[in-house]
Amino acid sequence: MKRTEPDARGAIAFTESDPRIGELLQRTRRIMDLSLIASLASWDQQTAMPSGASEARMYQMASIRSVIHEQASAPRIGELLYELSSIVAQAPFTDADRGLVRQMQRAYHWETKLPAELVEEVESVRVASVDVWIRARRHSDFASFAPWLERTVVLQREIADRIGYSETRYDALLDAFEPEMTAKRVAELFTPIRDISITMLKRIQASGNTIDTSCLYGTFPLEQQKTLSERLLSTIGYDFQRGQVARSAHPMTCRFGSPVDVRLTLRYNERCLVQALMTALHEGGHALYEQGNAYNIMRTPVVGNMVSIPVIGGASLGAHESQSRLWENALGRSLPFWQGGKFAIIQQSFPEQFKNVDVIDFVRALNKVEPGLIRTEADEVTYNLHIILRFELEKALINGEISVEALPDLWNAKYREYLGIEPANDAEGVLQDIHWPFAYFGYFPTYTLGNLYGAQILHTLYKTFPDFDERLAAGDTNFVLQWLCEHMYAFGGIYRSQDLLKRMTGEAADPQYFVRYLTNKFESIYHLAAQ
Repeated sequence: MKRTEPDARGAIAFTESDPRIGELLQRTRRIMDLSLIASLASWDQQTAMPSGASEARMYQMASIRSVIHEQASAPRIGELLYELSSIVAQAPFTDADRGLVRQMQRAYHWETKLPAELVEEVESVRVASVDVWIRARRHSDFASFAPWLERTVVLQREIADRIGYSETRYDALLDAFEPEMTAKRVAELFTPIRDISITMLKRIQASGNTIDTSCLYGTFPLEQQKTLSERLLSTIGYDFQRGQVARSAHPMTCRFGSPVDVRLTLRYNERCLVQALMTALHEGGHALYEQGNAYNIMRTPVVGNMVSIPVIGGASLGAHESQSRLWENALGRSLPFWQGGKFAIIQQSFPEQFKNVDVIDFVRALNKVEPGLIRTEADEVTYNLHIILRFELEKALINGEISVEALPDLWNAKYREYLGIEPANDAEGVLQDIHWPFAYFGYFPTYTLGNLYGAQILHTLYKTFPDFDERLAAGDTNFVLQWLCEHMYAFGGIYRSQDLLKRMTGEAADPQYFVRYLTNKFESIYHLAAQ
């Protein structure tokens, strides 16, 4: 992928001739460096750190966060933001300048509202909680993790109270991941998505039509899966000179200096190939977004928010998830995508298993709809139901409406209600996700927001490229990547997510694009009569 340079209007260029912008950049670049070092330590904890090192890492992370907090809340940053906020909307300031000031105002608000001792405690509990969660998940033992989750919830409530909110505590935490979004607005956007998901699932089940998925199951050696995943990532444009792939208990993408150091982790299942394929494309979508950032916004808050949650990049987590879901599902579960030479890679990797498998049957297998317990393995029809129930539970938890101890039973009850199934144990139930151990309350809704945004962006891509499917079937995905780099990736967090979506598609967020996408796709796959 080529480096993205500033466009002709200078939207991605900072006005460094203004001494206040220059000083703000100098200060924030140092803060970003420390924040990204903290991310690197978190990556190490998930991929390579010895299990006995968690206590030392806990102190290290707390110390790093304390230094970041001290520098990010420095009075001089407040003075610069005060001076710039009243003039940055005018010429000669650029969109990058305005994005820088907006991002730093958010960060400064967070850091000045939170005392240093709270920041250190949150980080210490996070490190210890993840370590306990890994063991608890392995042994399906929620009781051992519950005290740590309880402590995390108490701390997150305190953060919300200190940051402030207009309606509920949960809104303060949601805003950290999806700026300017509220639980009320999320519920409005989710209602038609919940309804179409439930309706489509019932229609498919009532049809009696089945899909053979046997080609996806068998024996797939892990090293061959790793090689296949890396080859697949290369075909969509992931640059291994600026990235790396490792294994972890939960797949993730980490940025340590976008666009030049963007790494991801995958999880493999020796008996089922689909997990490696879909997580590679999912995490690859995240990574492409980060690798597509313009070089001249590197080491600044404009590559993404840096408030107490260094995982965030781009315009928002919803914007980011739109790309993981776009590459994983809209492209990665489509027939043209696999016809374009990518199915041949699978056949080369596992010749015995796929020598008699037709690409059409393979793609149908990828799109089988069946309620399951594991979110990351869910099909497109049921996936959002997994997210909606998590959103409802964590919102109630943060707002004090339910207790930590009640979570397993409530979790199981919601699975019965939404999907008609129930976990047999905590590992495949309430312990399956890393988000709560990481204290990422407010993250889950961004997955479904990503589906919503992604469908709207896909519609725009089809309008822009009338031969979209033909080009995919010819093996070309670079045209998609280049368009996304030009219209989205390059800008990082310069624009608010809702403003960016309007710039890309010409419209505000509209869930009906996803409703139509899901309806048209699965009516075709399952041969259902149009309604």
